[in-house]
Amino acid sequence: MFKRSKNEKGVALAIAIFALVIIGGLVSSAFFLGMQEQAVGRNTLQYQQAFTAADGGAQTALAFWNPLVNNQLAIGDSTTFSGWLNDSLGWYRGSILRTSPYVFLVRSEGFSRDSSTRQQVGALVRIRPFEISITSALKTQGATKLGGSTDIDGGDMQPSGWSDCGDLSETLPGLITTDTSQITVVGGSLEDYLDGDPLVVEDTTITSDSLSTFGELDIAAFKSIATWVLTPGSSALPKPQPAFNSDGSCNVSLNTNWGDPGDHSTSTSYSVSNCSPYYPLIFVDGSAKLQGGMGQGVLVVAGDLQVSGGFEFYGPVIVQGQLSTSGSGGHFFGGVIAANVNLDQNTILGDAQVNYSQCALDRARNGSATAYQMRERSWVNIN
Repeated sequence: MFKRSKNEKGVALAIAIFALVIIGGLVSSAFFLGMQEQAVGRNTLQYQQAFTAADGGAQTALAFWNPLVNNQLAIGDSTTFSGWLNDSLGWYRGSILRTSPYVFLVRSEGFSRDSSTRQQVGALVRIRPFEISITSALKTQGATKLGGSTDIDGGDMQPSGWSDCGDLSETLPGLITTDTSQITVVGGSLEDYLDGDPLVVEDTTITSDSLSTFGELDIAAFKSIATWVLTPGSSALPKPQPAFNSDGSCNVSLNTNWGDPGDHSTSTSYSVSNCSPYYPLIFVDGSAKLQGGMGQGVLVVAGDLQVSGGFEFYGPVIVQGQLSTSGSGGHFFGGVIAANVNLDQNTILGDAQVNYSQCALDRARNGSATAYQMRERSWVNIN
C-alpha cells in the first residue's frame, strides 16, 4: 500500500490562480458581450436614424412639392433634393423622377447623424390635375348681355407664342346657358359676338351647384388648397404681373405674380429662369375688380368679377357670381364658367374676348396640380 503524502504545500496557490483565470474569463466574456450589445444598440440606433431620415426626406419632398419645377419635368427627367431632419438626428438626399405624365418616383437616401449608416426608400407619387370640365368658351346661367367688339369663340385656339401645344381639339359651343331667350345683343346679331359649333346651346339642367362643384372640389375646397387667397377691398386688386428675383428666377413669394403667359417660346420642358412654368391657383374671397395685368393658372372668384383694362388670363376661370367686362375688357384663354348664383345679368361688353384653348387648359391644370402618395404599392424600403 502507498502512503498519502502529507506535504500539500502550494495547492492553495494553484487553486487561487485557477479561480482567478476562471473569474477573469467570465469578466472578459461579460465585457465582450457588453461591448457587442453596445455595438448592436449603436448600430440599431444609427440604422433607425438613417431610415427615419430617408422616410422623412421622401415625405418632405411630397409635403413641399414644387409644381414650378416638378410638374414641368419631361418624362425621364429628374430633379434632386436634400436636407436635415428638424432634430438633426440624420440627413437625406434624393431625386424626383418623372416616369409618366402623372406618376413620379421619389427616391430618398437617409444617413445617420455621423453618416456611418445609409438607408434608402422609394415612393410613387401621382399628381392630381383639377377636374374642371370646360365644354364651351363661356358657360353660365341667368341673363347674358353681349355688345361692343366682344368675341366669344369655342374654336380651339393656341395662345400666341406657345409651342408644343399639339393638335387642335374639336370646336366647342361659344356659349352654354340655361335660357337662350335671356341673351341680349346690343347692336348687330348673335353671330357678330359668338363663334362655335354650335354658336349657343341651351341647357336647362345647369344649376348653381353644377357650376360650383368640380369633381371632389367645391368653392370652399379651392380656397383650402389655393396658392394665394386674396381678400379684395373696395378698390381694384393690384395689377398681376410676372416678378423676378435678382438672379432672374421667378419670384413666387409675391401674390401679384400669377405666372408669365407671354414667355412660352421654349418647349414644354421649361427652364426655371422665367415664370412661364408657374401656374398658381388664385382664390379671390369675394367680389373683385381687375384692371389690366396678366396671369395664368386657375382663377376662382367667390363673388362677382369686373374686368377692364385688357386684363389677360390663361387657364380656367370660375366666377361664382356675375361676370362683367367693359372698356378694353378682359381677354380669357381657356374657358370661363360664371355660376351667377344671384342670377344677375352678365354683361360682356367692350373689347372682351373669351377663347376656348385646350393647350392653356391642359398646362394650367397640370401645372397647378397637387401631388399625393399613391395608396397601393406606393412605398418600398430599397435597402
